[in-house]
Amino acid sequence: MGRDYAARTRATTARRSALAETEASYRATDLERHLYRRFRPGDIYAPHDLSPVEQQKWRQRNTSGGHISGRGGAPFANMRRQNRKDVFDVLGMHPLEEWKNFSIMTEFVSSMGRIRHRRETGLRGVNQRRVAKAVRRAVGMGLMPSVHKHPEMLEKEAEELGRRRSPAQRLGLGARGAGLGRIGGR
Repeated sequence: MGRDYAARTRATTARRSALAETEASYRATDLERHLYRRFRPGDIYAPHDLSPVEQQKWRQRNTSGGHISGRGGAPFANMRRQNRKDVFDVLGMHPLEEWKNFSIMTEFVSSMGRIRHRRETGLRGVNQRRVAKAVRRAVGMGLMPSVHKHPEMLEKEAEELGRRRSPAQRLGLGARGAGLGRIGGR
């Protein structure tokens, strides 16, 4: 009889602990659903960042794609920013983690070796700064060339290309020369 009681007690205790674990996991997933800001390992945050007020701000920021309303800036800034999508945000990538990926970094560098402007890349300011830092890091580590085509080299290439093309092609008249495309001379 003592053995049966001990076995039942152990089974009951095991069931209770399993039930408590599942409740804790449900609670964690429920809380995670309400968190709109995704924290990464190493992020520093205050307890206030977990408050419903802050979560509401992050929710508005993530859904509107632009300013939090009432924080200054142009009145139609949200409308302009909704159409533009940041590549790194869409793919869920972090630019600083991609500094070793040569093919990604070369997309943000001109043929002269300059980091492209945010207008050209279409990135948010934060990700643009991260990409710039990643490019500088890749150059510093020797993964990307620090010296690109010099302007004089580009001039020489343009001159050689000009010599290979016919005078009509240089003027943009096509292969037929000065012939007109339409009958009647108009």
